[in-house]
Parts: sequence; C-alpha cells; structure tokens
Amino acid sequence: MLAFANGANDNFKGVATLWGTGRYRYRVVLLWATLCTFGGSLLAMTLAQRLVELFNGSRFLGKATSLDPVFLAAVALGAGATIVLASRMGAPVSTTHALAGGLIGAGLMAVGAAQVQWAAVLSSIALPLLLSPLLALGLTVVAFPPLARWLRSRSCICLTQPAPVLLATGNTTEAAQGMLPALRIAHRSDCARGDELTRWNTEELVHWSSAGLISFSRGLNDTPKITALLLSANLLLPMTSYVVVAATMALGGWLAATRVARTMSQRITPIEPVPGMSANLVSALLVGFASRWGLPVSTTHVTLGSIFGVAARRRERTNWTLVRHIVLAWGVTFPLGAVFASGFWFLLKTLA
Repeated sequence: MLAFANGANDNFKGVATLWGTGRYRYRVVLLWATLCTFGGSLLAMTLAQRLVELFNGSRFLGKATSLDPVFLAAVALGAGATIVLASRMGAPVSTTHALAGGLIGAGLMAVGAAQVQWAAVLSSIALPLLLSPLLALGLTVVAFPPLARWLRSRSCICLTQPAPVLLATGNTTEAAQGMLPALRIAHRSDCARGDELTRWNTEELVHWSSAGLISFSRGLNDTPKITALLLSANLLLPMTSYVVVAATMALGGWLAATRVARTMSQRITPIEPVPGMSANLVSALLVGFASRWGLPVSTTHVTLGSIFGVAARRRERTNWTLVRHIVLAWGVTFPLGAVFASGFWFLLKTLA
C-alpha cells in the first residue's frame, strides 16, 4: 500500500514541468517518468544502501525495535495512510516525511520518548529534510539565467553528413566521404545548412533528459526507504523486495497520479521549457547526490522547491494561495504520519 501510494503521489513529480508546458500528452510524459523511476529503483540496490540502514529505525530506536514486525507494519500503514489521503486530495506531499513521522510515532509507542536517540533524528533526518527545499529554491533562482542564456545561444543540436577526409594515394591526395557523422551544437540558423541528417531542439532535448534524470533520482531515493521495512521483516529476498517495491510504485504512478499531476503542472505557475529544465536539473542533482550519500531528502520538497524558484522569478503569474496550502500540507505530513503509525501500533499490539 505504501509503495502504491508513493507512486501515485510522487511518480509524476519528475515530469511535472514537462506536462506544465502544455506541449505534450499526459500519458506520454507519465510513461517516461514511470520507466525512468523504475530504472532508478532497480539501481538503488547497489547505489543507495545507506538509506536502507536509516529507514528501518535501528539508528535511533535500537536493533530490537527495528526487527519487530508490529513496529514495521505500523510504520508502513501509518505512512501509507498519510500518502493515500494526500493523493486523494491532490496534495503533493513527501513520502519521506510520512515515513519519518511513522518511525517516530510507532517508535514512541514501542520504546518511549526517553529511549529515542533524538540527536540522530535531528542530524540524520530533520536537518536534510528542512534544508533541501530551500537549497533547491535558491539554486534554481541562481542557475536559471546562465542556463537560459546558454540554451538560447545553442538552440539546435544537429547530426550532419560525414565530413570529407583526405586520403593519400602515392604522390596525390583524394577527397573521400567520411565514415562517421558529425555532431554540431549551434544556433538554429547555423544548423539549417542542408547538410544535417537530423535535428533536435536543444530546449526540448535537455528538458526531457532532465525530467528523466529527476525521475531516475526519485526512484533511487525513495525505493530503499520503503524496501527497508520489507528487508527488516525478512519477508522476501533483497532483490525480490526491490523489484516488488519498484513495480508497485510504477503501478501506483500509472493508475493514480492524475490529481497530484494537475496540482504541480498546471495550478502553481505557467512553466516554459527553459525554466522547467533549470528546475529539473537542480532537483535531479540534489536528489541524486543525497541518495548516494544516504541523506533522506524529500524528492517532493526538492522538486517543488525548484518550481517555487521558477515561480519566484515570475511572481505575478503564480498562485501563491496554492503555494501556501502546499507548504501547510508539508507541515502536517510528519505529525499525521506519527499519529497514524502510533494508532496502528496500538491496534496491532491489541490484536496480537
């Protein structure tokens, strides 16, 4: 349930700026997001193991608690219920926040406040979650102007006819057709020479690539957090656990992402390719770096922080009321996950 809800709420976030341009069909960009996310989810088996160690709760609740099936089930149910509720409302919230809230809520019920390693909670979870969206917003505001200038000066990528080469034959040289085509990145007017085999719009190519990169990074970052609960319960083999979680996340995104997609792509601010690409690149780099080094950032907060960075540069066309509601939903996610998880822990203990 948690993996399905994660896919429904998070899968579209990487391509939100693509659909927001109004140039592409919903199912096309969703398919791109699903494939890239699935690839990142599978590679998380080797690239993001530190997140598994963090999100089974052992670092700040103790080894015994992290192996308790009641604790693990309460965390999954509490976080899952939070994300399902948010997805039904079309609110793009953080699975990472919901999971962190679930760990603390169920942990308080299991061991009590005195046994929780609060310093580890602050340094390992709270600070990365709080700082990452601010960093994403600031980097997008700073990165957008130079990226925009570069793209406008290099607006076309062409694959041209093979260039002639000179071949020495005895005492003379002869021109012969080269074997490999040449790649040229230039202004659109310089590309239109008649010698190109194919031509791509730089803005579109970079925008799609950056959207795929952030979807890949999201799979890399979120999958081990959910898989940690399965691995600690020792229910499935590690590889099977990753594949099951990755497939369920993909299914949730394909079937139930529409409401969150509309919120992110169409209701915050109009998105054009260049600022959208800038937001995607910043988000992908931050999430990818965090995943590699075991920092539990929220893909949702980083992505929306970047989109807010775009909005800050065009404030007159931004729905700031919706922005405030989204930030409010962020603040509610953690305590709601904790409340749900503590309630599920009590219920499961009673039934056991």
